[in-house]
Amino acid sequence: MLELVRGNDPQPILRPVSAGDEQYIYRLRPGEMISAEVRRARNALFHRKFMKLCSIAFNVFERLPQPPVRMARTGQWVTPRRDFNEFRYWAMVQAGFYEVIGYPDGGVRARAKSVAFKSMEQVEFEQVYSAVLDVFLQLVLNRDRNHVWSREEVESLVDQFIHFDRGHG
Repeated sequence: MLELVRGNDPQPILRPVSAGDEQYIYRLRPGEMISAEVRRARNALFHRKFMKLCSIAFNVFERLPQPPVRMARTGQWVTPRRDFNEFRYWAMVQAGFYEVIGYPDGGVRARAKSVAFKSMEQVEFEQVYSAVLDVFLQLVLNRDRNHVWSREEVESLVDQFIHFDRGHG
């Protein structure tokens, strides 16, 4: 997808964001018209903050005991594999940001909404962040009673990691 950014010039000129975007524009013939759907990009730093929040909570989750569970259809006992993306999707569903999907057997499943830049506006994304933080505090971070996390403490830790990443990446 072609991405453009408004330059800092006094004239309202859109410039390509990446080398690939620039090549796409150079391949256009002079006078050739293209159409585009335009939307204001979300705050990329806030997106990184959300992913860092999920990462911190996932690291705590990985240290929690995970007993085997019995599969409903087969009765087989399994120890679930821990997966960061599935963990993040679970948190989104628990926070109330999901769509209900129907299946041919009549079953339904809640599927997490996409947090992709093109799928969610900044205002909704900020609501997601806050609600997911609440889920993590209630269902993950405070399960280990050796340390009780506060919202402010988690926010501070996320901000520290974001500033560290910006300086070392």
